[in-house]
Amino acid sequence: MTPDREAVRAALESLLAELTAAARREPVAGAAPSGAAPMEGAVGAVAAVDHPAWAEGPVVLAAGRTHLPGTRPEPPAPVSPATRMDLASVTKVVTALTALRLVEDGVLDLDAPVAETLDGSDPRITARHLLTHTAGLPPTLPLWEAPDREAGLARVRTAAPVTEPGTVHEYSCIGFMRLGLLLEALTARPLPELARTLVLEPTGAAGAHWIGTPRGTVPEPLTAAATEAGDVPGRGTPRGATHDEAAWALGGVGNAGIHADMAALLAIGRGLADRSPGLALSPASHALLRTDQLPAGVTTGQAWRQGLGVRLDQDVEAPDPAAPVLGHSGFSGATVGAEPGSGVVWALLSNRVHPDRRWFTVEGARRRLAALALSR
Repeated sequence: MTPDREAVRAALESLLAELTAAARREPVAGAAPSGAAPMEGAVGAVAAVDHPAWAEGPVVLAAGRTHLPGTRPEPPAPVSPATRMDLASVTKVVTALTALRLVEDGVLDLDAPVAETLDGSDPRITARHLLTHTAGLPPTLPLWEAPDREAGLARVRTAAPVTEPGTVHEYSCIGFMRLGLLLEALTARPLPELARTLVLEPTGAAGAHWIGTPRGTVPEPLTAAATEAGDVPGRGTPRGATHDEAAWALGGVGNAGIHADMAALLAIGRGLADRSPGLALSPASHALLRTDQLPAGVTTGQAWRQGLGVRLDQDVEAPDPAAPVLGHSGFSGATVGAEPGSGVVWALLSNRVHPDRRWFTVEGARRRLAALALSR
C-alpha cells in the first residue's frame, strides 16, 4: 500500500510540531547545565519519507531552531533540510556497509580472529562478533580521560571481554571502534576515506561527512546544529564535532562522528533498502543485513533483532517476518529505516540533546514515523 503523499506531509508537520514544542518546555529541576538559558532549549528536527511510487520524490519537512557555527550569542537559527546533524550511532550503519564492501573485495574475513591483524585483541573475537555486539566488550569507556589519542586507541584495541565472545548480546560502542581500527589496519587507509569512497559517494550521500575532531583541533566549519553543552573538560558545546564523548576523544573511529543533511541520510537508507545502484552490494551481503545474526539462544533483550551491523524491526509495532525493516537510531536524535521489499525509506534528524540530553527523547516520534512510512 502506497501512503498518500499529502497525508504523510500533514502527519510529518504534526510530528515535528510536537518535537519542537517538547524542546521548548521548561526542563525538570537540575536538568539544564549551569549557564544554559531556556532559549537554548530550542531544538531543530527534520523528518522525511521516501517511497519509490512517488514521482515527486520524498516528503522532507523541517522545523525548529538551533545554534549553528558562528551564531552565538545571537538567537538560534532556523533549521532546514540542508542543516547537518550528528548521526551518533547511525554512523554504525555506514561502518557496517563499509565492512561488507571489504568482505566482497576479499579483504575482510568476518570469522577470522581480529588478533591476527590488531595486536592486543582477545583471540576469540571476530569481526562478526564486533558487527553483532556479541564480542563481550564493554558498552563504552572514558576515553576522554586518556592522556592522549594514542593511549585511547590502545585502550580500544586491548579492552578485554567481560563475557565470553559469542554468548551474550551487549550493545558496545567499543566493539565498533575496534571494528573501525580493524578496517583501517587491513587497508592502510583511514576509516573516513574508506567510508567516503566505498559507501558515501556510491550511494550519493554527498552531504555526509565523517568529521575527525580529536581534542585540541578545530572542527571543520559546517552548517551543523549544536549538540550538548556537556561536562568534558575543554570541549564546550560541539558544533560540527561529534557529540559522543569517547569518539570525540579519538577523532571518530567507527561508532559515531558522521554528520549528515537529510538528503545524505536518505541516500544511506536507500543503500540499506537495496535501491542504490552505486552501492551494488551482492545478494549475500544484503542477506547478512536483513537476517538475524545472533546464535541460537542469544537475543537482544529488546523487541528488535540484530542483523549484521543493523537493527531489524526497531520502532516497528507490527513487524512482518517476511519483510524485515533495517535501520538504526542514534543517541543525539537521528534514525534511519528502510524496508527492502518495498524500497520505502524514512529518516529523522534532530539535535534533541541540545543543550541537555535529559530534556526529552524522540522514541515515540521514531515509532510514529516508521508506522507512517509503512502505512501500518
